[in-house]
Amino acid sequence: MELPGGSTTLQPRGGGSSVDAVFSPRSSYTANWTRAAALQIRQDASNTKPRIPAEFPIMTDEVWIWDTWPLTTLDMEPVAYEGWNIIFALTAPRDIFFGDRHWQARIGYFYSQDAQNWTYGGDLFPAGSSFGSREWAGSTVLTDDGEVHAFYTASGRDNGGIDPSDALQRLAHAEGRVHVDADGVYFTGFEDHTIIAEADGRLYQTLEQSEAGPIIYAFRDPFVFRDPTDRKIYALFEGNNGGVAGSHRCDRKEIGRVPGGHVVPDDARYYTGNIGIMELRNADFTSWRLLPPLLSAECTNQQTERPHLIVHEGKYYLWTISHMFTFAPGLTGPDGLYGFVGHGLRSDYKPLNGSGLVLGNPPDAPLQNYSDYVMPNLLVESFIDTVPTADGGVVYGGTLAPTLELELESDRSWLVDELPYAYIPAMTMYPW
Repeated sequence: MELPGGSTTLQPRGGGSSVDAVFSPRSSYTANWTRAAALQIRQDASNTKPRIPAEFPIMTDEVWIWDTWPLTTLDMEPVAYEGWNIIFALTAPRDIFFGDRHWQARIGYFYSQDAQNWTYGGDLFPAGSSFGSREWAGSTVLTDDGEVHAFYTASGRDNGGIDPSDALQRLAHAEGRVHVDADGVYFTGFEDHTIIAEADGRLYQTLEQSEAGPIIYAFRDPFVFRDPTDRKIYALFEGNNGGVAGSHRCDRKEIGRVPGGHVVPDDARYYTGNIGIMELRNADFTSWRLLPPLLSAECTNQQTERPHLIVHEGKYYLWTISHMFTFAPGLTGPDGLYGFVGHGLRSDYKPLNGSGLVLGNPPDAPLQNYSDYVMPNLLVESFIDTVPTADGGVVYGGTLAPTLELELESDRSWLVDELPYAYIPAMTMYPW
């Protein structure tokens, strides 16, 4: 049977009445996170994060810390460099208000020998070298030749200053080296930066197109990896479906098989989140080609932040994070981690647990932690956001939360353990 876009695999499921389809990564096929799936979101012990107490350790008193990721290989495994675990995080001075941190964000780095007690090393990039007016999340890859390739979101206009109204987002790259000495870890290079992708307006909504609508815009969070099937290098990112905001219409593929009587509010058409993908075209990581999105959340959710991937027991698990406030009208779900499973990089991804919800914040602490990142060992790190206190107040985190452990079996997931704060162990070592 020939499937649209050039199917590479066709695998029957129970009784042969349906198939799990896999397409060429360059196909136009896009899977959907439907309203019907989101309507199934329910929280229980298997998918609710443990409550974080109002007293928790902080990693440094110098900077707020939020979106965090490890140094990885192209095969997505956290890697230790000459015995040192290394992580990267968005940082901002801890003497500014927590809510203002996004407009002063810089990528900082931390290093540790036990993968739990981290030393802050400062900014990754030389001052003034990066594009945009602040640096938002991405990924950092160690290649076989020992080079470090950093991918990030150039947020805001170049040299635009502190301006929360400046929503421009582009994807950027810089190359450097990592070094160790008796004092720890440091980096050199990262002086020459390149914009590697901008929204095209057709596959991915531009900032100008988004301004016709009422909600937050996205073209950010590059995650770079090598597909174990075709051995090509790709990057995932968060985007919105191309076209002027409000021009979309919710049709059957976005709605799915909803219960009788479910009404799709007209404003759901403004919610156009997707998980985008692009393909590397040269050896120095500077030339990329945009491909159609892997997953669309149109009419379901506006934000599919920090998308990333693991391959586990032969299946592709696609992860993203999202907020309660970014669900389309008529839907709701907790801030947390959402996941989808397929049999290939571009496939008809199914939402895990029927709904997509994998780990949500507890109802009595809806903002306690965020920005979950799943590693191939099924450990999940995140940062502490806003924790309620017993007297009705809140305490801001800006530091890493306890690491959680998942179990996966086909299209089901379970929370199985809570591990120490900020525990992000390497899975492989360099030199190899």
